[in-house]
Amino acid sequence: MGKFRSVVSALLAISMLASMAGCAQKLVLTPPSESTTPAASESTEESKAKESETSATESSASETSATESSATSETKESAASSETSSSSSSSETTAAGSSLRKVTVSNAYRRSFKSGKKTYTTQYPKITVDGLNTSKVNKEIADTFKSIAKKNKSRIYYSYYVRKYLISVVVTVEVEAGNKDNRNYYVYNVSRINGKKLTRAQVLKSLGYKNSTFDAKVKAGVKKMWKNYKTDTAAAKKMYNNSLASKKIVTAMPYMNANGKVCYLLRQIEVPGTPSKIDIAGTL
Repeated sequence: MGKFRSVVSALLAISMLASMAGCAQKLVLTPPSESTTPAASESTEESKAKESETSATESSASETSATESSATSETKESAASSETSSSSSSSETTAAGSSLRKVTVSNAYRRSFKSGKKTYTTQYPKITVDGLNTSKVNKEIADTFKSIAKKNKSRIYYSYYVRKYLISVVVTVEVEAGNKDNRNYYVYNVSRINGKKLTRAQVLKSLGYKNSTFDAKVKAGVKKMWKNYKTDTAAAKKMYNNSLASKKIVTAMPYMNANGKVCYLLRQIEVPGTPSKIDIAGTL
């Protein structure tokens, strides 16, 4: 672990200054035993997103199909967090006058625990869309977090964003409650049309990006981020090369944050000589 810290200690120090909610360029330490994922939402009448941890939450976008071509005359951007409300819902009306399905994101599990002298609340969500079966994605969420949530160690919280035909939910895990330098992000992009989880390709289509255009912007963003760090050691140079490799760039997850900005999450960059990995998040 000492060798790992010598490689990324400077990165972690700078990462504390970046806001994940604002999607600033950032490196995130991810232990090898944990994994991640992101989510999003939209409308014309914008309402300010409330987030449980401004510095921690990220929303990632997803969208589904050709139905996105129908315009929305009254869009009510919906964003909330598990720390500001236990449940929240959103409904919209299309230009044709037909209502979109009501979306509710609420606690599937919630408990409080003590760690040291502090008390923390940990919770993970479930997604409900009127008339649709969302049990598959809800089971995936529960299976991912239920064992973590029962331990008096990690803190879990979430935020969500609804954008026309998509629902994005971001779950954040502080591996050690209160330690904001060691967080994992999980994104669930769900279709408001069929209640199913969306793929990277569907997200990009909904955002109007071609794969090549998005990947080029991600690569430019990662290069820009690295300008904040020294890459004069062999280990740092290898991390730099690993993060910019084409096979890694094409795995970047697109999403929108709570402010409606298109972002990316590049996961599991290997830290040479250690079992650890880092994530890189940024805005396009």
